[in-house]
Amino acid sequence: MPGSHVNWLRLSPLRIAVLLGGLLAVVRYQGCAYLDEIDLRARDYRLVQRGVQPGSADILIVAVDDASLEQFGRWPWSRAVMAELIDRLADGEPGVIGFDIVQSESTAKRDIELVRQRFAALDEGMWKELRGLLDQGAADEERLVEAVRRSGRTVLGYFFDFDRQGAENHAPLLPSYNIVQGSRGSSGEKRVPLALVVKGNLPDLTAAARGAGYFNFVPDDDGAYRRVPLTIRFAEQMTLPLSLAMLQVYRPQVPLALRFAEFGVETVRFGPDAIPVAEDGEMLINYRGPQKTFRHISAAEVLNGRLGPDVVRGKMVLVGVTATAVADIRVTPFDGTFPGVEIHANVLDNILRRDFIMRPEWTRLAEAVLVFFLAVLLGILLHYTGGVVAALVATILLVVYLLLSQWALLSSGLLLSVIYPGLAVTLTYPAIALQQYVVVERKKRKTQEAFERYLNPSMARLVSEHPEMLALGGDKRELTVLFSDIRGFTTFSEQLEPEVLVELLNTFLGEMTDIILGREGMLDKYIGDAIMAVWGAPLAQPDHAARACRAALAMASRLAILNQQWQLRGWPTVEIGVGLNTGAMVVGNMGSVRRLSYTVIGDNVNLGSRLEGLNKMYGTRIIASEATIAAAGDAVVARELDRVRVKGRRLPVKIFEILAPAEERAAWVSVVEDFASGLAAYRQRQWSQAVTAFEAVLALRKDDGPAKHYLQRCHDMVANPPDAKWDGVTIMESK
Repeated sequence: MPGSHVNWLRLSPLRIAVLLGGLLAVVRYQGCAYLDEIDLRARDYRLVQRGVQPGSADILIVAVDDASLEQFGRWPWSRAVMAELIDRLADGEPGVIGFDIVQSESTAKRDIELVRQRFAALDEGMWKELRGLLDQGAADEERLVEAVRRSGRTVLGYFFDFDRQGAENHAPLLPSYNIVQGSRGSSGEKRVPLALVVKGNLPDLTAAARGAGYFNFVPDDDGAYRRVPLTIRFAEQMTLPLSLAMLQVYRPQVPLALRFAEFGVETVRFGPDAIPVAEDGEMLINYRGPQKTFRHISAAEVLNGRLGPDVVRGKMVLVGVTATAVADIRVTPFDGTFPGVEIHANVLDNILRRDFIMRPEWTRLAEAVLVFFLAVLLGILLHYTGGVVAALVATILLVVYLLLSQWALLSSGLLLSVIYPGLAVTLTYPAIALQQYVVVERKKRKTQEAFERYLNPSMARLVSEHPEMLALGGDKRELTVLFSDIRGFTTFSEQLEPEVLVELLNTFLGEMTDIILGREGMLDKYIGDAIMAVWGAPLAQPDHAARACRAALAMASRLAILNQQWQLRGWPTVEIGVGLNTGAMVVGNMGSVRRLSYTVIGDNVNLGSRLEGLNKMYGTRIIASEATIAAAGDAVVARELDRVRVKGRRLPVKIFEILAPAEERAAWVSVVEDFASGLAAYRQRQWSQAVTAFEAVLALRKDDGPAKHYLQRCHDMVANPPDAKWDGVTIMESK
């Protein structure tokens, strides 16, 4: 039927969820380089959140650190020093010694090159020196070979170069797995990376060593090292990394086995224990923490004979360079300057403890299904809910998955993606929310548009979302009210043509309103040329007093610019007075059911209006009550003006002039201090001292209205001294 065809085409929450879930499931299964990289970073963060775990006590790092180089010279060290290091370590009876260092250059070759550089032409004496160097180098090399042979437990490191150019091949026969199962040359074997050449140790050293292993690592696309290849093909061999080569010596009775299937590496086993690897033979590294998570001993301590009797006994000792200038530095999830030798320590630790991070191949399909399931489940739930409930449902789903995935990582080492399932939730929810907004919120938007014709936008939005606000009544809150009025408006309005007056007034009111609304105030009403605004309603604002004070300063600053523009047009200068008060006021809808006005009323509102009127008397622009200044805190610079008893109030009110924003405080320090001195002297009837202080203010600010006002008062007091009951309070008889 045509009607049902239209209904099927119409988008619904469930259809949106199916569409998005299917798309994300395909992307997850096929892979996306950008999202996969984000997923890697998320994995790093999860490891860091897990916290640092102590490194195995069976693993020890002997570090060629800065202290070692300072004592025994720059790197590389002579063969004699390296031989001494091996002898000292062997004396401690370690289980195995692994070198994350390659000894590929002959000392004799290096020394002859040094002589060649030092001497342009060789005479007999120089040749004798050269022969001495060569003999010494040969002797040192032989000593190192003997030290390696005597130790009977040294495993040397080497590295593969996957580019033929400039590489050497010292050691074509390399240690490999005890057992390799699977057909040679099969498609599965070809998944393992193939090395073209090897940068190995000197042949005599290799022959003397107990074993050898490569120290190649594989960085991810972002440059971080999170995995290690447990085998690399070289010629007809399946070679071992330094870590497994050390285990082969450390536990010779435990065989290392490698098995291939058609899809790639099926298993890597250390005895009965399976090491989880990808199809290309790479193992994810379960880092224990940042550098020095494993115990480090300076090579200098070993060479100086300060090694304790049981420090290395039975342990797996890794020797590597960690000195700042020459260290092999890598980026890892925990550390951006991680020594390469400690990566080997983490790999050994993972295998010895059987504590791995696993990401089996089946997780790709499982996560694709999960992504689709989460999106569809969210679509079904959101079909029956909305608003806060919908957001809560989406948040709960996301949090539950994140907690479960972190639990799986911590309990079993199973690494599940958090980005793709997270996207399923975070994309499905806003897509459905948008659909619901378009369909369900359309009527609310029309209601708001209608209200905006006679209410300010914030009030209109609030009323459209909460129609119950249309009821008569209000509640009592602490608010800040602002009154602004143009000085002498009646006089200069008579001098202007009506259309000019309307343009000037509209421009003024528009600019001032923009300032009020821009600082999140509520425009209450226009009263002719006067403006009434409120802060703290309809929405609560903890800093309502500070907002109102800054708005008053902005109004005065903007008016100064407008006056410059108006003077060019021949219009009169406009001056305003602003009054501010903070206190308890009743706010709500006032009026009748036919005509409502959201406004504020109360004694504190009236006080704000009265304070605005005092500006003319004191020659000021902005007067605020003590309550407003106290609530505003350090937001503005202000000075006390007077204590005033306004009509209708029994107790006097302290009033202040707001001078500038807090950023300009330094420029007003002298003015404020001198005026305060004058005011204190005035209240103590010390008229001459008060005059001196107010004249000091005028010297700094010649048009200072309050200083002029108090100078006149002082002169009047001298001429007509007050009676004994005078308390310095100014009484305002009029409103």
